[in-house]
Amino acid sequence: MAISLRGYIAAALATGLSALGAGIAVAAAAPAAIGAFSENEKNFGKSMIFVAMGEGVAIYGLLISIIIVLMKL
Repeated sequence: MAISLRGYIAAALATGLSALGAGIAVAAAAPAAIGAFSENEKNFGKSMIFVAMGEGVAIYGLLISIIIVLMKL
């Protein structure tokens, strides 16, 4: 059974909306991380965690879209 149009739309929305959310999160977190790092170099690891959490959202959306396509909805 081939994947339907509904499955492709769901996969596209999962990837697209999660990437949009990750972009917004990184746009807010990266300047704050740079500011914290410029004040104190010891804050680098802590500030990069928040940037990585924003990127994780996009990865989760990509994984969900792969699962949708592989399940052939």
